[in-house]
Amino acid sequence: METRLMRARCFTGLVAALALLTGGPALADGRCDLNGLVGYQILFAKPIDSYIQGGVRTKGYKGCEPDRVLVFTDRSGVRCKELARQTAENLPTGYLFARDNLGDLKLCVDGLLMDVSTTN
Repeated sequence: METRLMRARCFTGLVAALALLTGGPALADGRCDLNGLVGYQILFAKPIDSYIQGGVRTKGYKGCEPDRVLVFTDRSGVRCKELARQTAENLPTGYLFARDNLGDLKLCVDGLLMDVSTTN
């Protein structure tokens, strides 16, 4: 049994070393560079259903604009803090990352990392 544990540890270490040697960025399914998210925790991955801007809810996804609320399929949402032009044919998946007890939130959508906040 100890031999199997040692082999598993060696294999895991080898995989990590090979990943470092390739020199490429670590990417999530959303294609965001995870190197900029060290210290963050992933909270969830959910499809984005629509957005609310100026009191009007619109089906689909068209990136972020300050104060735009992105609504996920479970009706939860996040508020955009910056401009990020992006469109998607289908409902893209948003990957939400947090640190500092939810004081610092980042959303990854199709390779684009954006600053967001809670919706209050």
